[in-house]
Amino acid sequence: MSISTRDMRRLALNSQGLLKRAPFGRGLNAVHKAVNQLGYVQIDTISVVDRAHHHILRTRVPNYTPVMLHKLQTEKQAIFEYWAHAASYLPIEDYRYYQPVMQGFGKKRKADRKIRNDILNRIAAEGPLQSRDFGNPAGRKSDGWWDWKPAKQVMEYLFLSGELMVRERRGFQKVYDLTENVLPDTIDRSPPTEEERGHFYIRRMLGAHGFASERQIAYDHIAVNRFSDYNIRPAIRQALADLLESAEIQQVDFCNEPYFYLVHALSDCPVKLGQRRVNFLSPFDNLVINRKRLLDLFGFDYQLECYVPQAKRKFGYFVLPILYGDELVGRMDCKAIRKEKTLSIRNIWLEPKTKLTEAFVTALALALQEYQTSLQCEQIIINKSEPAKLSGLIQ
Repeated sequence: MSISTRDMRRLALNSQGLLKRAPFGRGLNAVHKAVNQLGYVQIDTISVVDRAHHHILRTRVPNYTPVMLHKLQTEKQAIFEYWAHAASYLPIEDYRYYQPVMQGFGKKRKADRKIRNDILNRIAAEGPLQSRDFGNPAGRKSDGWWDWKPAKQVMEYLFLSGELMVRERRGFQKVYDLTENVLPDTIDRSPPTEEERGHFYIRRMLGAHGFASERQIAYDHIAVNRFSDYNIRPAIRQALADLLESAEIQQVDFCNEPYFYLVHALSDCPVKLGQRRVNFLSPFDNLVINRKRLLDLFGFDYQLECYVPQAKRKFGYFVLPILYGDELVGRMDCKAIRKEKTLSIRNIWLEPKTKLTEAFVTALALALQEYQTSLQCEQIIINKSEPAKLSGLIQ
């Protein structure tokens, strides 16, 4: 079977909650639905404009606030923190599928037994604690952020091995508690079989992205290999064969590689696009994170250049892809200067094929206003644009 590139884009965008405005609704329940649909929401410390997890959710839930995410983790106990593709918020129902990874990490790594017991005993007696509640050993001076004090290292070990969970974050700092105190009693903790794990990886990936290759499914769950030395490819390969046989998924060739998609997801994809909107995507957005996939699907060559030496940067430190309808049409280098309540745009670049139609310019100007408001900025300053006349059209 063949599917056009346009339809594959729309399938991916619809699955990602980026094809329509407010696809999950509004408010706390919408945030919950968004996390469940995406499978994970990446956590990142960089806050040039907004932290990744807030940016990703705000793009899909128009009235999103960080308080909603905090409530889902603490009051509703609907999400938990662990590593998926990277450090992430995950649906609490998925916890059992990460237990083998935790167990594998515990076997692969070791921690100081005395410090481990001290941490567990103190948390059991005192309640949730942060790493700063445990001082450095006398006479030991830290050389920097990379020189974690022993207690912090062991707390992270206990978190990754499943003995501790993150109850909440205060000022972005983790607050740890015993897993038994955080994980709801209603959650299934039974160990998944190999068959269940394979089906889980595929359904999560295809449900969130619309379609994917075997290689991309494995890449999306890279932490499984990183932390536990568990090769997930055989389980994925067998599950693909099972789901193809049951007709839950179908295969299509794309970019000289077999891709797979959920049959119901293709039928649920809108035939018409409707009014096109502009979204500024986080560099850690689920749609963007696999750069090769992004290039194949959208013809958009993107790299996050904050990890590139300044002299070698082509665009800038923290550049956001610009999505218009079902196309990636440009990128924006911006920064929220919070003390001045200003959204500073160093440059906006449009792709050569992007046309300055009235509809696009209007959508871009509206998106900038909404983005400014979401960042609690009162003004926008545009220093440069390519083409040069764009800045005059949207200010």
